[in-house]
Amino acid sequence: MRWMPLCCGLLLILAAPAAAGQKTITLYLDGARVEQELAAQKGYLECPLPQSYTPGSLRVKPLAGASVLRVELVPAEADRRRAQEISRLEERISELQDRLQALSRQEEIFSAAVKLQSGKAPRKSKANPDPVSSLARGTEFALAQLESVYRGKRRCRKSLETLEQELARARKGAVVARVWLSSDKARLSYTVGGTRWVPSYAFRWAGDATGELVLHAKLPPAEKGALYAVSPGTLAQGQPSRSVRGEFPVLSRNALTLSGTATGPNPPVSFAFAGTAGDLPPGEAAAYWRGEYLGSGRFAGGGAGEFSLIP
Repeated sequence: MRWMPLCCGLLLILAAPAAAGQKTITLYLDGARVEQELAAQKGYLECPLPQSYTPGSLRVKPLAGASVLRVELVPAEADRRRAQEISRLEERISELQDRLQALSRQEEIFSAAVKLQSGKAPRKSKANPDPVSSLARGTEFALAQLESVYRGKRRCRKSLETLEQELARARKGAVVARVWLSSDKARLSYTVGGTRWVPSYAFRWAGDATGELVLHAKLPPAEKGALYAVSPGTLAQGQPSRSVRGEFPVLSRNALTLSGTATGPNPPVSFAFAGTAGDLPPGEAAAYWRGEYLGSGRFAGGGAGEFSLIP
């Protein structure tokens, strides 16, 4: 019996998935590159790749001067363990849905019983010498059963929500990467579509001929624990990236000079200027005049020297 805890511990270690290290997501104008270090158990690891994974983009680099022995990409539906887990979760969800339907039917029955008891007129008889007490007991019983049904439905809904989240996680991923190594660590990287950064500009004018063009990066919802970086170009261009924090980081600032000073009491609705960098990407933009928001429009980027608000 002394060997049982040790054996169980060894089984848990061998069955554990690849331990994930720090994940870095580099955002481009047309997609993203994901990099992550993973620890292998006895030279083997598995990594689920998301639905948006770009076929052919997976790279596996061994660490500590070792070698990658073999890589297999298996469709998620063909992964036996994942299929078994999905099947188990689907069956459990189906059982809870049946239970919820049964509880809803019980709720209808006991609700009707409460109404029936409360609507009865007390009638004294030999078999029922105290009709008021009998009606009260019947109503209390029906109410107690109804409360029990309510509690059961709350527990059932909570369990359903948890299982549906687990099922969504289990289904996540189109491909599972299986990797065999001569070491215990590797760095995996791959590209995904649909996840990118969006250029967002702010034209800030001081009220005279001077101003500033601020380029922000509008980022997708952050993944917990991941580090983010932004590259100014596309995946194919592969330009150097920079680390960013927050949902709306500033990437660059350019001093601008208006070609003509605004006249009249109202701020202008279009601007001609000089001073923009030639490598700015096109994107959405907003204009501010002495701190006041004027509206938004589309900025052509590049060396464009004008911007107009959308009416």
